Amino acid sequence: AHIYQQYATRYKSRFRWIRADLFTATLRQDLQDDAAALLGILDCVGAWDVMRDAKLNALYGMLAITHPHDKVLIFSQFADTVRYLEKQLQARGITRLAGVTGDDDDPTALAWRFSPASNNRRAHVTPEDELRALIATDVLSEGQNLQDAAIVINYDLPWAIIRLIQRAGRVDRIGQQASRILCY
Repeated sequence: AHIYQQYATRYKSRFRWIRADLFTATLRQDLQDDAAALLGILDCVGAWDVMRDAKLNALYGMLAITHPHDKVLIFSQFADTVRYLEKQLQARGITRLAGVTGDDDDPTALAWRFSPASNNRRAHVTPEDELRALIATDVLSEGQNLQDAAIVINYDLPWAIIRLIQRAGRVDRIGQQASRILCY
């Protein structure tokens, strides 16, 4: 009831509600069959082991070994993935790192902490508060100056390939000081 109340009020604009007459016995059975199949898959693979997450391990290697002192901008399609990466990378000792999604109150404030020079915020961001790595959804893929960095990692690929160009465009713009931009 609590979750439904959230969907009916706070998150109402996120959904297009389906007509009640579409909820037939056949649909109910199909949904139950799908749920059973998904639970079967989960039973087969077992509990999630973050240490066996090859993609996370590769990202950690990029930040800790390949580019240990460079500013790195990391994009993901999903807010849950941003939060997961932020938590796991911090647990592995990556510091001066933050995640930002459309759910954050002020995504631009984190962009300024990540890229204070290109946003004329150097006087407002202390070296201790400056971010070395920023994990973001596409909330930062347009209209942000992030060219203090020259490395972009696309943790997952968007459906629309143009998003990759928009993401790289956050660092590949006027004011970029690096001789080359790296996109992974």
